[in-house]
Amino acid sequence: MNRSLLTLLLLHFLGLGPVGAEQPFSFAKTPGKLPKTVVPLEYALVLTPDVEAGTFGGFVEITVDVTAPAAQLVLNALGLKITEAKIGGTTPMPLVVALDAEAQTLTLTPPAPLPPGRHLVDLTFTGTLNEQPQGLYICRYKKDGKELRGLATQFEPADARRMLPCWDEPAFRAKFKLHVILPREQTVVSNMPRKPGIEPQGKLAVWEFPPSPPMPTYLLALFAGEFDKVEDEVDGVKLGFYTPPGKAAQARYALEISKEILRDFAEYFGTKYPLPKLDQIALPNTGAGGMENWGAIVYREDAVLFDPATSSQAQRERVYSIVAHEIAHQWFGNLVTMAWWDNLWLNEGFASWMATKQMALRHPAWKPWLRAAGGKETAMRLDARATTHPIQMPVRTESEANDVFDEITYQKGQAVIRMLETWLGEEPFRNGVRAYLKKHALSNTTTADLWTALAAASKKDVTRFAKGWTEQPGFPVVQVTSFPEENAARVTAWQQRFTVNQRNAEELFWTVPVWHAPAGNPTEARLLLLAGKVPQGYAMPPEGAVKANVGGVGYYRVQYQDWIFKRLIKTLPYLSEADRLNLLQDTWALVEAARVPATDYLRLAEAVAETASPTELEQILGVLWTADRMARDAGKAETLRAWALGLVRPHLDRLGWTAAPEENTLVTQLRPRLLALAGAFGDAETLRVARGRFVKWFADPAAIDGNLRSTVLTIVGREADSDTWTQLHRRALKTTSAEQKRELYTALATARDPALAAQTLELSLTPELPPRDATRLVSRVADAGRQPEAAWAFAAKNLDALHAKLTAHQANEFVPQLFTTLPASDARAVELETWAAKNLPPGAGPSVAKAADEIRFQAAFRKRVLPEIEAWSAGKPRR
Repeated sequence: MNRSLLTLLLLHFLGLGPVGAEQPFSFAKTPGKLPKTVVPLEYALVLTPDVEAGTFGGFVEITVDVTAPAAQLVLNALGLKITEAKIGGTTPMPLVVALDAEAQTLTLTPPAPLPPGRHLVDLTFTGTLNEQPQGLYICRYKKDGKELRGLATQFEPADARRMLPCWDEPAFRAKFKLHVILPREQTVVSNMPRKPGIEPQGKLAVWEFPPSPPMPTYLLALFAGEFDKVEDEVDGVKLGFYTPPGKAAQARYALEISKEILRDFAEYFGTKYPLPKLDQIALPNTGAGGMENWGAIVYREDAVLFDPATSSQAQRERVYSIVAHEIAHQWFGNLVTMAWWDNLWLNEGFASWMATKQMALRHPAWKPWLRAAGGKETAMRLDARATTHPIQMPVRTESEANDVFDEITYQKGQAVIRMLETWLGEEPFRNGVRAYLKKHALSNTTTADLWTALAAASKKDVTRFAKGWTEQPGFPVVQVTSFPEENAARVTAWQQRFTVNQRNAEELFWTVPVWHAPAGNPTEARLLLLAGKVPQGYAMPPEGAVKANVGGVGYYRVQYQDWIFKRLIKTLPYLSEADRLNLLQDTWALVEAARVPATDYLRLAEAVAETASPTELEQILGVLWTADRMARDAGKAETLRAWALGLVRPHLDRLGWTAAPEENTLVTQLRPRLLALAGAFGDAETLRVARGRFVKWFADPAAIDGNLRSTVLTIVGREADSDTWTQLHRRALKTTSAEQKRELYTALATARDPALAAQTLELSLTPELPPRDATRLVSRVADAGRQPEAAWAFAAKNLDALHAKLTAHQANEFVPQLFTTLPASDARAVELETWAAKNLPPGAGPSVAKAADEIRFQAAFRKRVLPEIEAWSAGKPRR
């Protein structure tokens, strides 16, 4: 019995997988550890943090609804000490406390079972503060060069229990009424606007916030510190953006785009933004790039701050994308929340799709859907492997909930939604979404609820179409063939599961929307729905070619019979940019899957290269970096690099170092990527110009265009001597720009000098960077610095100190990801598995499995494909 089938059977018999079609939301049937017979309605919380002591105290009065006689109350708590527990009200009743650290639960036992009805549960507790972004934590920032410490929260998926005893599962929605006692000079931000007036208590002050709407615990938010602020208003909603001192001006761009995004989303969803205010906060140390706390979104500052004078176009787009993503959550995720973490994609996939759709609306010149194809490729690459999982992945524990925050959830989720919208049509899809939000506002849902709403709006069987895409792992490859060759009037299409580096993969089928058209005529596109094993056919243009997956909208691969593929190459000048990009991506994926030789891709890349658009060139550049990695690991990169430089030379010469007036933004971002490859591949002219600009930059920071700064710093950092490394480090310490700080530390990590790489690695143990950024230095030395052996030796020696800077989930991923930077071999994969079995907890298992699979694939792929690439780059043999 193959592994995939065995896994599915085990999930079925353990009750972890769906039996038949997924059911609509039912509170009683929603997965989770906590009993459903005691339901919280409101938390009245008083917190007294003491940052200096690293502790906090708290009192919470929880109004609960008991629906059946309750001999015990079971809720969540982790790392808390309960000093008093009782049933409050007119006749207080003591509760016996039992904490279970492993289960992360708190059990409260009354003297007699609680009768049905409403009760007050009063809990007094204490906890500790740390600097890992989980629960309530300390966040360091600077004011006038002096380090200060504030407070922040990161609760998703299951860390609210670290700040207060609570029902910490998303189906338990409740109101939160918050009081916080902190030093008077600090500002406190939470989900709701604070009540007017702050009650002073000596050096302290009480911040009071009115009750929030009913919401899951993971959306509760608390931030405190000495912040600067910019503010505005749109359609009656108060907008505030808080930053560390001195950085408020860099938040104005994010604040401005928030106004148009809020307005556009309210119109699209047919529902006004549901809170009276939307605050956003930028901090140096957060749990993710952005977190959608309702009414109090938090971002890592290098993801959201933007300086019009010095920031790059890439940063502008990055800010727009993440702000749109997190604001989309205010409806899709916050107003309506997935019932359990197995449906996380309802939050994240939809927010990703909505952010890209918003960028396409407001900035079509950025070509966001073409750019999003890169993220889709990352997801498809993972989704073709044995270690993938369905979009709707069974989740049993808090650790497993962390595992689903990945490319399958975000990028595959986005791609499937876009494919579904294209099949249904934009208007029926939007109408279905509006009905879904209206019906389920302030409640929870499953994917089945969304399918029901979309089916009603479109009059199509959405469940039948979508089930395979969300409940099965992987995706198909559509085979396009015809017989007799070259004289056929029709082509035949059928589907197979597309796999890479898998043996005996389970046979799966999907309902595949194959949009097809004569090559170069996308307006003539027709839809063919493939289902099951049965092949279907459609017309072949005389003397022409057919293009399947027109526009690249479908989440599947297409493999053409060889003669059809050759015809497609001849029609390249007539294909749309999206179709050429899709053809490049599919062909390289087919090479990875050993379905076609590498020469198929190389022939296609050469045919495209001369007139390639920026998006097509970026795909080609990605393959060149991959090929160079293989060649370097084999110790023979010179010939390939010479060929690669020749391939991109016309574009290097045409674009040069200086942007043309009114230049397309995609060209602006292509230039530094071309120069980065040229510098890494040893192009003498690129190295010379980069050194010259670096020298001028130290005297005048405006000497380098913000779009080129990162590339110049990386090129110079790679060849840095001790003096240059020191200059870069001093500038990194001095700059107040989070964007430039990231670029400078990346430049330090690229140093090829082993002694300088060792100095960079030591920086990861210091407090000069936020904890997560400090550990990333090790990974960057391994990858960008091309010194994986040194980085792994350093990490192994200092693992406790590095893990102490990470959350448990981040620590589980750290070593497995580091191993993927080492030269790949089967022995290396065994080394990782053996080491992890002795040194990592069971929760690291998925990360270890993915890394080991990737290492084995890379070893086999290099052995199979590198000789073909070397022969092509040396003499360009023809097939």
